[in-house]
Amino acid sequence: MQIMYSDLAPHGPLKLYHFIIIVAAPAKDYSLSSSKSEKTFNAFLSISILASVFRSGILPEIQATLASPAAGKMTKALVLCYAVVFFTFYLPAITGCWAFGNQVQSNLLGVAVVLVLLQLLAIALVYSQVAYEIMEKNSADVAHGRFSRRNLAPRVALRTAYVAACALVAAALPFFGDDIVGVVGAVGFIPLDFILPVVMYNMALAPPRRSPVYLANVAIMVVFTGVGVIGAVASVRKLALDAGKFKLFSENVVD
Repeated sequence: MQIMYSDLAPHGPLKLYHFIIIVAAPAKDYSLSSSKSEKTFNAFLSISILASVFRSGILPEIQATLASPAAGKMTKALVLCYAVVFFTFYLPAITGCWAFGNQVQSNLLGVAVVLVLLQLLAIALVYSQVAYEIMEKNSADVAHGRFSRRNLAPRVALRTAYVAACALVAAALPFFGDDIVGVVGAVGFIPLDFILPVVMYNMALAPPRRSPVYLANVAIMVVFTGVGVIGAVASVRKLALDAGKFKLFSENVVD
């Protein structure tokens, strides 16, 4: 085929590897599990994972540090964050599914491992500050300067030990994939992002109970409470099914 193509179109865009792909590429299967219960559980597990990935919808600890008015700045930041998440997470997932069908590995997102590492470093810098503050409050001496040897040495030692402990746990438990992320999304981020805000809105602003806003908030609360409960069940079920595959300090990610 390649020889015929070269004779007919010597300057054509197709190369030898294109013909190898056409001839040798395995057949792709895009079908889902035949079990309806499996499809249902996987659907709600996916919703829980989405809640974990797009969990930045409510970040009061960051919004509180912005100059007023903060709403516009937060909107721009969230749009930028979602755009980065789409191109680093969803684009590899969609193209991987298109290329490999239902045999695609869940750790295909490893192609974005560098960007994920940078993201985790940023998250660690933000969320570890609470632990640092607690440790340094008990170890620092206010009579000495912030960068004095008396305060700097324990600060460096405690922060190093904390980061080393986190790295050890991450290396020992490498199966931080669909299972754990689904549990965290169902139990943590679905209530935080979709249930708590509407409940607080109704409590703080107290709209009339028959107003469209109040009823819409109640409907959102009920729907996402159900989604969170079913997602938690689906996530725990997946965790239980994969429990036998987990190994400490493993180099493989459990699908």
